[in-house]
Amino acid sequence: MQTQSPQSRKRGQDASEAESSRTPYLIDAMMANMQLEEKLTAKTMLQRFFSMGSIVSTSSSFANRQQDAIGTRAQYRCIGAGTCGQIFKVPGTSYVFKLAKHAGGDTDMLWNDYSQHVKIQEVFDKLGRNELQVRTPRVWYFVQMDDDIWWLQNRDRFPKTVTHWTNLLCTERILPIPRPLRECLIEEYCPKNGVEQAKETESNKDCLVRLYLGKRRSRVTTSVFSLRNFCLHVDQMEELELKTSQFAIAIAEALAWMHWACRLDANDVEFVMGSAPDSSADPHLIVPKPLASIHVDKMKPNTSTWNAHINDFKKRQIHIWMLDFNRCRTFHPSDLTPLVTAFFLNDPYYPRPHSTNSRDQHLWTVFRETYEDSGRRALNWQKREDEFLKLPGQFMDMVEETQKKRLEVKQSLS
Repeated sequence: MQTQSPQSRKRGQDASEAESSRTPYLIDAMMANMQLEEKLTAKTMLQRFFSMGSIVSTSSSFANRQQDAIGTRAQYRCIGAGTCGQIFKVPGTSYVFKLAKHAGGDTDMLWNDYSQHVKIQEVFDKLGRNELQVRTPRVWYFVQMDDDIWWLQNRDRFPKTVTHWTNLLCTERILPIPRPLRECLIEEYCPKNGVEQAKETESNKDCLVRLYLGKRRSRVTTSVFSLRNFCLHVDQMEELELKTSQFAIAIAEALAWMHWACRLDANDVEFVMGSAPDSSADPHLIVPKPLASIHVDKMKPNTSTWNAHINDFKKRQIHIWMLDFNRCRTFHPSDLTPLVTAFFLNDPYYPRPHSTNSRDQHLWTVFRETYEDSGRRALNWQKREDEFLKLPGQFMDMVEETQKKRLEVKQSLS
């Protein structure tokens, strides 16, 4: 066997590392060159890359900070807030912490968020996560407000605005939309006099896109522009020539499995477009994940297992994600009213029936057909009796009837 000298091995290693470090920047440059050579507008870039499964490489400051923070004790940074609590990212990892606003009070729904999330994760894992187009973040652990061991070791990493210990939930982070696409959204939808400022605004780096299949924009305009929880309405999707029917299919499928496999009403859940780290073979980014012997026994000898759990923050894959389960409740099949209530109380992620717009009505038809088919599959997967198979269609009938009454009331008041 031919051997290499230490010097030649060192040169080869340096070349390999240099090539590895340049790769994300080269792909960024390729995207930029493609935009210039083909004279692609921001709209065309969004058409090309803003879809499920697209892989976008980014050399953004976020990706660099995440990569540099691996293995360090970097400070936690607030990246959002909701009715349940504040959200903090853990740099260098794919974790976030959700901190309860009023720990132990009537409005503290964090434990329900945790317990329902665990239930959903069990079902989706048993089914196989690749079987559904919509992803759910991994749920990791819960920390109670008086846990001395955890808080004494982590309190100093939170900003000073966190003045007291509280209940905490750790889950997988949904990474933001990569910078090239964020800047395209800004160029397409931000008022022209605010484009440069929007690109530099720190909070705009925490960009998740809410998919509003059930709402078109009103004529009211505002000078305030934000990419944090950016709402992409169905008319904007049409302008970008995105495949709205694919979004409707994915969301209908996820809702059906929430209802008929998890037996939850899906109250106040959100559906957003975000990203996740793509696979990398960089040894520094390989986080070993123990494999069960039952899985190893089924493998062909000498099968690589390095890719069991990897995070490469500079290559990100676009996905639809379902999140926020703090208001979810179980329901009884004999009463589907809570499902209908949750459907209309939620943000307009779902298409609406009885629309005078033919495209909206078509989208509802796609949504309904997918929901009913997925609901029956979920019930069969759960080995439910045949009498239950009519329930998904019954729920859809109730939604249509409720929407009809809502429109009649609206018309009578106009």
